[in-house]
Amino acid sequence: MTRFLLRVVKMFALVIALGLPLVSPSVSQAGGPVHGAKAAAMGTAFTAIADDPSAITFNPAGLATLKGTNIYGGVVAVVPSTDFTNPAGSTEKTYFQAFFPPQFYLSSDLGMESVVLGLGIYSPFGIGGRKWSDTGLTRFGSTEGTIATIAANPTIAWQILPQLTVGAGVDILYASNTAATMVDQSALGAGDGRLSFRGWGLGVGYNLGILLFPGGKVSFGFAYRSGIRVKQEGTVALGKIAHALQPLFGGPVFRTDASTVVNFPEIFTWGLAFRPTSKLTVGVDVDWGRWSSFDETLFSVKNKVPAARFGDIPVNFKWEDAVAVKVGAEYRLTDRVALRGGYAFVETMVPGSTLNPSNPDSDQHNLCVGFGYKIHGYDLDVFYIAGFFHDRKSTNAILAGEYKNFVHYGGFSVGYKF
Repeated sequence: MTRFLLRVVKMFALVIALGLPLVSPSVSQAGGPVHGAKAAAMGTAFTAIADDPSAITFNPAGLATLKGTNIYGGVVAVVPSTDFTNPAGSTEKTYFQAFFPPQFYLSSDLGMESVVLGLGIYSPFGIGGRKWSDTGLTRFGSTEGTIATIAANPTIAWQILPQLTVGAGVDILYASNTAATMVDQSALGAGDGRLSFRGWGLGVGYNLGILLFPGGKVSFGFAYRSGIRVKQEGTVALGKIAHALQPLFGGPVFRTDASTVVNFPEIFTWGLAFRPTSKLTVGVDVDWGRWSSFDETLFSVKNKVPAARFGDIPVNFKWEDAVAVKVGAEYRLTDRVALRGGYAFVETMVPGSTLNPSNPDSDQHNLCVGFGYKIHGYDLDVFYIAGFFHDRKSTNAILAGEYKNFVHYGGFSVGYKF
């Protein structure tokens, strides 16, 4: 009986490793549609265009083309949904949730001829997640997984030649997450236990950009965003512990400090823009993300319980590098009104072996529309994106079944030049 109890407690610890939604890229990746409404409406194919202050995110070299002092900011609504069907045909759906990642950018040349300074505050990896029922089909895989990222990005850009600008910035990233799952205690004659983790931390990285205008109709862009190491400190809690296990944990609830390291990936982006007429601009971007940085990490707990084999746990994500291909266009109907549209294909980085309800990601297709309107010196940009995902089947040991995902993005940004 004692050996059986120890195996059950060890399973508790393994659930922590399987249930930590350290990032939620299916809601929003780096370079995703939450950093500026103009770029989002064009499928975020913006690296070789970068002609508003959100260039701080997409390509900092674009800041050098902005004269005077410019502000640009807004908010995005992200509404994800996931349906799960188990092998027996039973279904479950995530609770309705809406997330609102903001963005704010400021740039100014401070009267200088060829140098522009900027500051961006935005959500590089989004704010979002999924919440499932505490009594549903997925409860032993995940009941909650939410990520929030906010970055401050001071930037400098320099116009070296009329045809060439460069830019660089420092990324100060704050990342927090919340994860929860239920634990099966039926073999002990008890109801489900609950295991949760809350963590947060800071990391520092950098970004670089180049923008080249070899002719009047074509421009090329390159942007690089470094990986960022974030050590997250937080708390693990075990609740509703079965009576038979309570002597090992000192009661029905057990809490301890915990920490883990999150290695956010480096991102490379290449862009091309073509302007066949003065009214039409077409952009194409290719992103490559080194998501294999999510390979292995260690989940460390402060107060270990040796008698229950409860201690530090290696966490295996085995994520893979992934590519995103984006195309977008803007057509200026008049000096005041512009119509925009775009498409993005985003390859998943989550392999089938670690697919789970907290992040049941799959390949994604984004269909994007929007418009821009100038009024009384202000620029108003609005967009909507429908995010379609491939159906994804899982046969791993975490949870077998099929996931169907969809996400709505919608938002606006307002700009003003002084």
